[in-house]
Amino acid sequence: MEKLILLLFLISAHIKLLAINYYVSPSGNNANAGTSIALAWQTFQKALNSATAGSTVFILAGTYNEKTILGVSGVTGNPIVFRNYNTDIVIIDGTGITLQDEILAINDKSFVTFQGLVFQNSIGNNSIGIFAQGICDALTFKGNTIRQIFFSSNPAAPVNSNTNANPFLFWGTDATTPITNLMIDSNFIYNCRTGFSEALALNGNVSGFEIKNNVVYDITNIGIDIIGHYGECPNPANDQARNGIIKWNTVYNCVSAYATSGGIYVDGGRDLVIENNTSYQNGWGIEVGCEIVGKTTSNVTVRNNLLYDNTESGLAFGGYDYPANSGKITNCVFTNNTIFSNDNTNTGNGEVVLNYSENCDFKNNIVYVSANNFALTHSVATPVNLTLDYNLYFCTGGISNIEFLYNNIGYVGFASYKSATGKDVNSIFGNPNFASASLPNPDLHITSASSAIDAGDPTFVAGSGEVDMDNQIRIYNGIVDMGADEFGLPPSFVNDFSESNELIIYPNPTSGTLEIKNEKIKIKNVEVYNAYGEEVYSEKILNPKSILLNLDLPNGEYILLISTEGKTYRQKLLIVK
Repeated sequence: MEKLILLLFLISAHIKLLAINYYVSPSGNNANAGTSIALAWQTFQKALNSATAGSTVFILAGTYNEKTILGVSGVTGNPIVFRNYNTDIVIIDGTGITLQDEILAINDKSFVTFQGLVFQNSIGNNSIGIFAQGICDALTFKGNTIRQIFFSSNPAAPVNSNTNANPFLFWGTDATTPITNLMIDSNFIYNCRTGFSEALALNGNVSGFEIKNNVVYDITNIGIDIIGHYGECPNPANDQARNGIIKWNTVYNCVSAYATSGGIYVDGGRDLVIENNTSYQNGWGIEVGCEIVGKTTSNVTVRNNLLYDNTESGLAFGGYDYPANSGKITNCVFTNNTIFSNDNTNTGNGEVVLNYSENCDFKNNIVYVSANNFALTHSVATPVNLTLDYNLYFCTGGISNIEFLYNNIGYVGFASYKSATGKDVNSIFGNPNFASASLPNPDLHITSASSAIDAGDPTFVAGSGEVDMDNQIRIYNGIVDMGADEFGLPPSFVNDFSESNELIIYPNPTSGTLEIKNEKIKIKNVEVYNAYGEEVYSEKILNPKSILLNLDLPNGEYILLISTEGKTYRQKLLIVK
């Protein structure tokens, strides 16, 4: 058995050693071997047909006038990477090509990465930038640009439900096997006229994904959309995009003149975390709803987001016309968001719109009311088991002039609203004292005079991996602050250890003994915080090269902070004895 294992290991290592680099150049020739710049292929499509598992395809600078179909897959441990050569600008341009809708079509392919490429100019109704469907595993899109995807070449073309374009689209169409392990990281999606469609959409049987660090802007409808119940998957039980994280994205100027658009929208998805995003100057900042009658959106957590200067409102959640004309949302949590000066066209929606929901929580948020004085509005079916509590409300007109619409009854004054509805019992009216409350570029960090400091729910426990707007620990000094910023932490940016090649900690999980190895960084201090944000260990470091810690702590999840000269690094730490 040991010989067999060794043989398999050697075969695996040999396969990795056989990985080949290929090259594509406008001056190349598809009859070439593609194995050097001198022998480069000429077209992107040739590479998409010919790359082998474990290979990297380097594409040299130029504009490749093509619409393409991915014809190969990698395998586990040996993905295929298509990327720009060095820092070359590589443009895949669909101008004038009508043989298919997509600039890049992916059908039933897996273990492939696209990095550092520009996809542009797919023009005409139902045009698409990148489209993946079927059974796909471990597709990664990192550092790409998708732009100029237009449903019509005419900017003034009329729009209806049949005019559509999709810059970035994923359809899980298999009844049983989802698109999974999908990574969409650090892409730019902008300048697209999408009609009734979205800039980035996941629909149907998609399970297991991350959408992070992307910048989405100048879209004529929704920015990011997580969708379910529209029949893209023939099995209704799997017809929901799910088990995903949407974090650290910036979405702005996604505004439609013909539909209510949102920066980030969940319509029928489930089991999602939407965190640490910035959404501004859109229709809604973030909306969680369900448009299909009789269907449900469930288990969505929206936390630590910055939502400001949006047209309709900062946050909306629930079935907008339940039960007659929409579905509902259940078991969703909206916590520690900073919602500032929205409804900038005075629609009367206010900062937060409450539609029909069941078993949902809205807690620890800052709601800073714009000039129209409306904090929140609710005028549809009465929610079931909706918790509104431990929120901070503020309007410049004062505590007696802030307005609420709940169960279609209007209340003027904070005390009047609380007394009549029984909601927000532990919520307060106070000034969050942002660093800057001036639009269009506010600084929504709270300052030392903020009423939000240590005013959140005292029973609040941070979620796994949850951090504030600066990527710092979510609870400091024992009680969570309201809103997206945790005050009092060091001002330096807190980096994950995964972002550093110079710090190594092991073992993790640990029974208590922990070694930190460091080659170049001068470590000054090590701290450990429990799940309540309480410091349970601190040590100044005298010998920063090799550090041995003996942590006499109970079993559980902790945050390890290592302070250096200029940065602080964080790592989730598990203690198991």
